[in-house]
Amino acid sequence: MESSNKSVLITGAGGFIGSHIVKKFHKEGFNVIAIIHKNLPEELLNLGNIEFIYADINKADSFYDVIKDYKPSIIVHTAGIVRDIGREKEFEQCNFEPIKTLTKIDFDKLIYISSTDVYGLKDFYGADERTRLDRHPENPYQKYKIKTEKWIENNLPYNKYIIIRPAAVWGENDKTIETRFVNYLKNSKYIVHFGKWRGKNRWPLANVKSVANAVYKSAITDKFNGDAINIIDSDYTTLDEYFSELCRKYFPNKTFKRIYLPLWFGKLLGFISTTVSNWLNLKSPIFEPTAYSIKHLTSNLDFQGKQFSRLLLSSLNKD
Repeated sequence: MESSNKSVLITGAGGFIGSHIVKKFHKEGFNVIAIIHKNLPEELLNLGNIEFIYADINKADSFYDVIKDYKPSIIVHTAGIVRDIGREKEFEQCNFEPIKTLTKIDFDKLIYISSTDVYGLKDFYGADERTRLDRHPENPYQKYKIKTEKWIENNLPYNKYIIIRPAAVWGENDKTIETRFVNYLKNSKYIVHFGKWRGKNRWPLANVKSVANAVYKSAITDKFNGDAINIIDSDYTTLDEYFSELCRKYFPNKTFKRIYLPLWFGKLLGFISTTVSNWLNLKSPIFEPTAYSIKHLTSNLDFQGKQFSRLLLSSLNKD
């Protein structure tokens, strides 16, 4: 694929993951069409030679009017709500319906950014891309990731899409997961672990640069069309190790004490936080943990990225 003759349309281009994907395709010589909702990161503006389009993916008719004349080689769909509280209708409107609008235009390949959350939140041991998706999702974020994946599989030819499933994404300019942990640690003297794992459960991470690299490499090869690819760092990180790393990075002079509490107590706190936050229609939880995050924090999410390894090996062989 000659990148100089190819274009990529990226939704959610102003977000954490989306902005890194924009920079990767720009670096590789693609013509980039960046869909921005509200905020345009200055780092993208300074790149030059990128076409920025302000559009609201929640408004199907106006969104289609904006994109209908484009015929990108690649669509990368990253836009959506990334949080564990919120009303279901909001998630349906933002995290599911836009896929129907996007795929009305002409394109060669769609790359959809999903999540390893689609497998569910429970103890896993060596799960990979062949692991069955959760049949009973309990959170609208997870539910509409699964629903979008199934819609893509049922409505697009296998050679027209690839699904990327990152674990917990971290890296430069992260304003999501890392910020949430840091805000908690800023206001607490304690690292609290709930349940049997006592912080020794795996907390799988995916560096945002690895995500952007995987998206780019899957765009320039047809070997993985119709597949799903888990993006997971090779380092095995436990939840307590993740906490420890954040403490060293942000609070080197602060001492934290570890507390171990029963799981039922964490679930009770999560239920209260989620219920009140949703009732007030908040964008961030009234306090931690939420019902969904307590499952993240107390599950052994031992995933593998076998397809990711194959993708990297394939690109090395090609080079």
